[in-house]
Amino acid sequence: MLPEKIQTRLVEEIELFIDFSVDEVARPMAKKLVAEYRNDPLALAVLKEFYTVLPEVREEAVEKISLFMNQQGVLLLVLTTESYAYNVVASEDEVHILGEVGKQELPAELLNFFGYTDNDEFVKKFPPLESLAKYGVEKSDELCPVCSVSPGELHLLGCPVEVCPWCQGQLSRCDCRFEELEADELENEDQLQEFQDKLEGKGRIPYEVEQKPAYPGTSAGLDEGEDERG
Repeated sequence: MLPEKIQTRLVEEIELFIDFSVDEVARPMAKKLVAEYRNDPLALAVLKEFYTVLPEVREEAVEKISLFMNQQGVLLLVLTTESYAYNVVASEDEVHILGEVGKQELPAELLNFFGYTDNDEFVKKFPPLESLAKYGVEKSDELCPVCSVSPGELHLLGCPVEVCPWCQGQLSRCDCRFEELEADELENEDQLQEFQDKLEGKGRIPYEVEQKPAYPGTSAGLDEGEDERG
């Protein structure tokens, strides 16, 4: 999860883009979706990218973010507005709007990454839009309920389900990030990058289905892990 100050600033930026780019009637719905994903850094990044570039200068709001595929932490999403649908590829590092569903070819490298031989196969196998699960809400029982990675894969950074490798508690809520950085709070991107480097060095804990029923980070879980830091 993003630090509160950064999260609030990002939401405010997206809402500002909405005020300037979306039809007035659709703005309340657009902002409602932003609020729904307030605690999801990846979804916020996707919405910011969409409203920043606003494909074809259309003034429509995003009504739904759907998850189509997830491969090694790279998500192929579909953004649906009142009249259009757009393919989007997103990871914890970057977001790209790929164009309208079925009307613009996807890069060959991306298609191969997701297991398709060419764009024709991708279009042929693309499911009906209404059948796609809503990102962050309706997911397979096997996937992480927040960031959608599969068992054995690393969570998207900031996912509240991720287990802290130092204390075995909930990484987004324990104090280990502050202790490792010797800081009272995380306020800038440099601190986030430094913590990510330390996290990678320690060894991130991949997602397992067992993490899902009750998120790690209860008081019992944190207490049990306090003596395991190293």
